[in-house]
Amino acid sequence: MITEQIFRRLLVLFFITITSLLFMISYATAAAVVDLTSYQKKGLHFPSVGLMPQIIENEKPIPGSQSRGKNWGREISIVKLKGKINHFGYDITQDPPKGIDYHATVSDVQVWIDEYPFTREFDIRSDETGWWRMYIIKYKDVDLEFSFIYEKKGWITTKTNAITITDEDRMDLAIQYIDPWYYHLAIKPNIEEELSEIFPYPIELENALVVTVGKSWASMHDDRLPHGDPGATTVLTPEVYFPAIGPIYFNRRVQPDPVLTETSVDGGVAYINIPTDTYHVTANKPGVEYETVKFYVTEEDEANGVVLYIASPPDSVQGDNDSGPGDY
Repeated sequence: MITEQIFRRLLVLFFITITSLLFMISYATAAAVVDLTSYQKKGLHFPSVGLMPQIIENEKPIPGSQSRGKNWGREISIVKLKGKINHFGYDITQDPPKGIDYHATVSDVQVWIDEYPFTREFDIRSDETGWWRMYIIKYKDVDLEFSFIYEKKGWITTKTNAITITDEDRMDLAIQYIDPWYYHLAIKPNIEEELSEIFPYPIELENALVVTVGKSWASMHDDRLPHGDPGATTVLTPEVYFPAIGPIYFNRRVQPDPVLTETSVDGGVAYINIPTDTYHVTANKPGVEYETVKFYVTEEDEANGVVLYIASPPDSVQGDNDSGPGDY
């Protein structure tokens, strides 16, 4: 008859084996296994008091069993995250400039989670096809918020809206990663020039928060274009005041146009020079209900070089309008 002590040790050995396999999977697929049972939010140097260290150190049996301690007896989930980095903008080296192919992606972009800054040390990067992946070990039934940061030398460091991570795998994460030449030589100077003609003194673009007001099916993984829901107006909470400016709607050529008063078929909307705060963005249009996205604009972002805050479909301001591309 197997004693309780032997049984517990066998369970620990089994769990360690499973964990080792996960790390092997991680190595083989250029992913990483992130144990979020061992870290607190915003913590890099907090002690490891989570579930995995207890199991490995033979201080805790398999999750779900009866035991003592703050985290004992809790079940875990292993969640796979996978995302694509789309190369967005125009190739201004051509005359005239030509739009970058919708399917173009960006490789070697480092991806980490702002709420868990230690993930920067994992050096998770997009592969040659623009895709990245990671495995998350989390407590079961405990939803998490991830704001992903994308950075690459010479490019514009970008932070996403806060995306809810549940126990379900997420294989459709995406970001529109703006071409740096297009941003510095076209978007930034053009916006500054246009706004300086409206206001009595020069405007300098320091940061921008960008969302897409999209159809119900809108996704960077969907080839139906354009994704936008035209005729909508956005609402930013809390409101921002000068020198913050917005909303600035994008025209059908995917360019910010301060004259527009509602979304075009592109659906893009920007707010510039946003101060630190927690923001919620949604939209209004008769007969359509829209989701709300949340952004954390923090002091740490400036130290991390974040310039753009972008919510890309399917994790942007999605509405329940299921009409076809370009239709109202």
